[in-house]
Amino acid sequence: MRKFAAVFTLLLPLALSSGLAFAQTAPPGAPVQDDELGIGEEIKKEAEKKKLVTKEDLPPIDMVYVKGGCFQMGDKTGDGDDDERPVHEVCISDYYIGSTEVTQELFEKVMGYIPAWRYNPTMPRNPKAPVNYVSWSHAQEFIGKLNEITKGYYRLPTEAEWEYAARSGGKDDIWSGTSNEGELGDYAWFIDNTDKMIMASKTKRPNALGLYDMSGNVWEWVEDYFDFEYYQASPRKDPYGPDYSLFKVVRGGSFFDPPNKLRTSYRYGLEPVSKAISVGFRLAE
Repeated sequence: MRKFAAVFTLLLPLALSSGLAFAQTAPPGAPVQDDELGIGEEIKKEAEKKKLVTKEDLPPIDMVYVKGGCFQMGDKTGDGDDDERPVHEVCISDYYIGSTEVTQELFEKVMGYIPAWRYNPTMPRNPKAPVNYVSWSHAQEFIGKLNEITKGYYRLPTEAEWEYAARSGGKDDIWSGTSNEGELGDYAWFIDNTDKMIMASKTKRPNALGLYDMSGNVWEWVEDYFDFEYYQASPRKDPYGPDYSLFKVVRGGSFFDPPNKLRTSYRYGLEPVSKAISVGFRLAE
């Protein structure tokens, strides 16, 4: 089934080589300088890696309060897929959700590296862009470490929370921020306005809740397992998805995708260990 198309990460072999070449010979007996060998810089990098990260070291984490309520979850246009139906009433408790996807800057501060640079050394480095090449399991590891540092209660949003927020509090928005496809480029980075590259956060308009890139830029992991027929049995109050499946839900579409996949009701399932250039995540609490 197309919903279960697994995303395979291409691990590019990286040939590492090192060498030292000197254009001139140092005078006999002269001490070798650290900066000539690059040792000083390497020592500095290692010290920074071992430094205990504190809450004050992290870039700001902007969480937006979402007042809970009831809404009609699923595709109301009739143009969606079978797994987006039936439309059903869902009631959500109050919660917070990140105004942006987790950025490379925040991820690196917490974890000490950027996944994309391990899997794709040519990936442009942009601290303000969403982190990518992150599996669901890896996102959970990040959240665990972030909570240790901040003493917070961060988590992934549920699928229902994600859709409620993307639709600006349960409105009928087809895309996050608009139902007019002609305006989509004002709110989202997608296949029509990117050169197949992730873009910096907060460079498009937010939706009515002040949330950026809930349509486009990168797909976002949510907490729930994916079940094609889950909407037929979903509970009304704060649904958390099926008990188990082989897949986890991603939402929102990406810079690779056409408008249809950026819709607020569009659902997709990936294996929890999947990593891809177009997949990241957003925090909730």
